[in-house]
Amino acid sequence: MRNRTIARELAIKALYQLDLRGDEAEPEIDEFCRQNAEKPDIYKFALLLVTGCRSHIKEIDEKISLSAENWDLHRMAVIDKNILRLGVYELVYRDDIPPKVSINEAIELAKKFGAKDSGMFVNGILDKVYNWLKNGKQKDTIKEEKCPDFGISDLHIHTNFSDGTATPEEVVDEAIRLGLSAIAITDHDTIQGFLRADKYNNGKKLHIIPAIEISAFLDPSEIHILGYFIDIHNDALNELMKKAREDRIERIYKMVEKLHGLQVEINPGEVFDLAGEGSPGRMHLAEVIWRNGYTGTLVDAFYKYIGDKAPAYVPKKTLTPQEAIELIREAKGAPVLAHPGLTQRDNFIEDLVRYGLQGIEVYYPAYTKATVEKYLKLAKKYDLVATGGSDFHGKRKVDTPIAKISIPGNLVKLLKQRCSNN
Repeated sequence: MRNRTIARELAIKALYQLDLRGDEAEPEIDEFCRQNAEKPDIYKFALLLVTGCRSHIKEIDEKISLSAENWDLHRMAVIDKNILRLGVYELVYRDDIPPKVSINEAIELAKKFGAKDSGMFVNGILDKVYNWLKNGKQKDTIKEEKCPDFGISDLHIHTNFSDGTATPEEVVDEAIRLGLSAIAITDHDTIQGFLRADKYNNGKKLHIIPAIEISAFLDPSEIHILGYFIDIHNDALNELMKKAREDRIERIYKMVEKLHGLQVEINPGEVFDLAGEGSPGRMHLAEVIWRNGYTGTLVDAFYKYIGDKAPAYVPKKTLTPQEAIELIREAKGAPVLAHPGLTQRDNFIEDLVRYGLQGIEVYYPAYTKATVEKYLKLAKKYDLVATGGSDFHGKRKVDTPIAKISIPGNLVKLLKQRCSNN
C-alpha cells in the first residue's frame, strides 16, 4: 500500500475522532498521527490532510451540501461525511494531487470504512464537485477565502534579537528541517528578528507570521501579550518598540544596582554586549550572573536574583495589559495571552477579554494535561482562539526545541480571522 494511501486512512480516523469528540480531541491528534504512522512521510501527510480539512471545514461543508441535493450534512454517516471532506479538500485546495486520484482514493476509503453503498454515494458527490470546478461554476457559487493553507505550526519562537540564542536564519532552517508549515517569531518588544527571518525565507516553503511579545505590567509583576499578524509598519507599534528598548536599558542598570547591594558585582556593559542588536532583558542579565560564577546554572541565576519575586527584580512598567492589547489591535493584529499557566493571573482574563483579547496560549511545554484542559475550557468560555508554541530560546532553554509544541493549521487560520483588519 502506498504511503499516501496509508496517510489518508490515518487522516480519516483522526477526522472521525474530531467530528465525534469535538475540541477535546484536538490536543491528541498530532500524537495520534505520530504514533500510528510507520514513516515520517506518512505522519506529515496525514497531519497535513487533517489540518487542511479543519482549516477549510466551513467552505468544504458548503460544497458538500450544494452537491448532495437530497442529503443534509447532519443526516450523513459520520465516516462518509469525513471521507467527503477529505476528498473535497484535495480537489479544491491541493494542486499537487490529480483529481481522479483524489476521487478514487475517497471511493476506496468509503468501501473500506463505510456502509455497502458508501462508495457509490461518495463517488456521486465528488464527481459533482469536480465537474463544477472544471466548468468554473464553483467560483460563482462560493466565494473562496484568500488565506494560506497553514499546517503544523509553532507560534512562540525567540531569536537572538531578544533573549534567544539562535539567529533568525538558524530558526528558519530548523523549522523547515522539522517539517513545520508556519512559525511566529515572537521576540520581546522588537520585530527585527522577524524582518531578518522573512528576508532569508524568501522563496522557501515556510510561512513566517509577523508577531511580537509585548511586556505589560499588572501589579505586582509582568504579564506578556503576544501579537500575531501585526502590521509591522504601524506607527504606534514602532514608537513602542523604540521606547521599549530605552526602558529595557534603564531597567538593566536598575537591576545591576540592586545586584551590587547583594554583593553580586556585575558590569552592565557585559549584558549589553551579550544582547548585541537585540532587546536586552533579564535572560541576558541572568546569563552574565551565571557566567561570573554567582550561581551554578542560568536558571538559578534568574530565579534567585531577578525573578518576579527575587530581591533584584525591577518591574517593567512600559504598558498596562489594556494598552498592550489595544496597541496590537491598532496594528491590525490578534492579541493573545502568553503562558497564563506560568503567570497565574487567571482572575484577570475576563478583563483582558473585555479589552479585546482574542486568544490564549493553551499549549505550552511546561503544562500538564490538566493545565491544557483548564485553559481549553477558559478559551471556550470566553470565545478565545487556543494557540500554542514551544517558547524556543535556543541554548538558554535546551529542553524546549522548536516544534516541541505545535498546533494544527486550523487554529492558525482562526487566529488570523480574529485580526482587527478582517
